[in-house]
Amino acid sequence: MEIGSVFTLILIMLTGIIAGFLNVTAGGGTILTLPILDFIGLDLGVANATNRVSILFQNLSAIRHYHQHGKIDWKEAAVYILPAVAGAVLGTLSAVYMPSRAFRIIAAISIFSMGILLVAKPRMWDTPEGTPLSPHKRTAALFLVGIYGGFLQAGVGFLLIWAISGGCKKKLREANVLKITIVAFYTMASLVLFASFGMVNWTAAFALAFGSIIGGNAGARFNLKANDRAIRWILTAVVLISSIKMMIGAFR
Repeated sequence: MEIGSVFTLILIMLTGIIAGFLNVTAGGGTILTLPILDFIGLDLGVANATNRVSILFQNLSAIRHYHQHGKIDWKEAAVYILPAVAGAVLGTLSAVYMPSRAFRIIAAISIFSMGILLVAKPRMWDTPEGTPLSPHKRTAALFLVGIYGGFLQAGVGFLLIWAISGGCKKKLREANVLKITIVAFYTMASLVLFASFGMVNWTAAFALAFGSIIGGNAGARFNLKANDRAIRWILTAVVLISSIKMMIGAFR
């Protein structure tokens, strides 16, 4: 399929709208964009890199909305951002050099595992359990999540929400705002690295980003109004559908 055709660009833009909404309200939008970019002819590694442009735009758009409403404590956010950025640099370099088949298998297993946990422990969103992480453990957790986010990105929102909502005792809505802020900053570092290796298809990237801005703004408005139960159901639906799709794709 020709990347520059009108039909393809419209398809990519519509995909961006849906993915942007999902990423801002819950996470998992990348599970939608990667298969479609792969379907239209991009190598999966290129698709993984290209997708970072839209992720950056949609999260920056959502951050602007949250900042205007006074929902971001920037001093607190910096403590979460720095270790995630450091991890993302390592994860991105791993993705650049990882064989394609190994990349697919790791992605499928990771997302499927998230789906199982979400189904097995649905109340974890209403009443986060466990003792809040110490500063050192929190830094280590965010560094590890950053590695995964730089490597794949798909489903990293779920990991961040679990770490922030459970490990740091944040409400789900607060965790979503922090998640978006963290992802925006480490994606900047990741995208610079991918671009330096020539792995970004800029035509597809900007079509996806345009749609993602629309979806991200809609998602941010929904997130400020939604209750935690509604957000949890979005998470559940996205994880289950995406994990099954990735498992089938990786092992066929």
